[in-house]
Amino acid sequence: MSKSLRQRLMFLIVANAACLAAIYGLLREGSSFSLVLRRAGSEVAPVMLAGLGLTSVIVCGAIDLSIGSILAVSGTLFACLAFRGVAPLWCWLACFGLCGGLSLVNGYAVRWLKLPAIIITLGGLAIYRGLALILASLAASGLGESLAVQDEAYHAPGKRYAGWILFLGIVSAVIWERCGKRPRLWRAIGCSREVCRLNGVDPGRILQSAFFVQGIYLGLASLVYVTRLQVIEPARLGRHFELDVIGAIVLGGTNIFGGEGSVWGTILGASLLYEIGELLVYAGVNPYYQDVIRGGLILLVIGIDCALHRSHKMLEELA
Repeated sequence: MSKSLRQRLMFLIVANAACLAAIYGLLREGSSFSLVLRRAGSEVAPVMLAGLGLTSVIVCGAIDLSIGSILAVSGTLFACLAFRGVAPLWCWLACFGLCGGLSLVNGYAVRWLKLPAIIITLGGLAIYRGLALILASLAASGLGESLAVQDEAYHAPGKRYAGWILFLGIVSAVIWERCGKRPRLWRAIGCSREVCRLNGVDPGRILQSAFFVQGIYLGLASLVYVTRLQVIEPARLGRHFELDVIGAIVLGGTNIFGGEGSVWGTILGASLLYEIGELLVYAGVNPYYQDVIRGGLILLVIGIDCALHRSHKMLEELA
């Protein structure tokens, strides 16, 4: 872990603590701070879980812009199956499996078409959203109809077990990063694909494995996200989800150009973005301004991070 990344983690720890202290100070009489903390787990779980997966792709020097649309089509499939009376377990497995499958499709496309991941996934952003609308039109009377899932049995992952799913996701990601060989290869191809190729490593295959891992975590994120909703609207489901996830990852210190990153940074970055949103709510800021402030913060962080890493890379080339 580089010095700059360690500094970012320390900053995030302090910033998270400061936000929690500010939220505690703004709580009205009778409000429970412990309840706020317990609710935070399920609220932040989708972005954090998806971030843990996407971190592996960004560390490789790639990106997936279609994760919001993948979440939409998997959530729509879940709602369609529930609408038809399929047992909850099969609905959950279908939601999880479709996320993994479409992420793997993205990985295969990037590897075999030899096109930048940003191009492939930008196309996937529109394609998968269209698939979600088509699925909804087949299950309901009109294109893009809302699908209601009223039976509480279908909502168990998001409402009862979100905290446990998040906990297992974090533990597995931390252990994998600490002990696994693959995360080191992801960083290696993010630093220099050519050097990896000269040493007998296939960058395409390694990047494909990152997309596979992303699919697993995105499947868990989708499962938590969609099973918390009573009504699923394919046209709106997962809109701007990728912006929140990428913002959390970059805020956590992952280099948007690849080669450097940490799941701990993603965890702290996602937590901080959520806490800022909650702080704005407790401070009584107008909801429209909340979106502007959060969106502006994400773009500011990504812009500054890109500028800093670009300058650092230019200095390395001059050296």
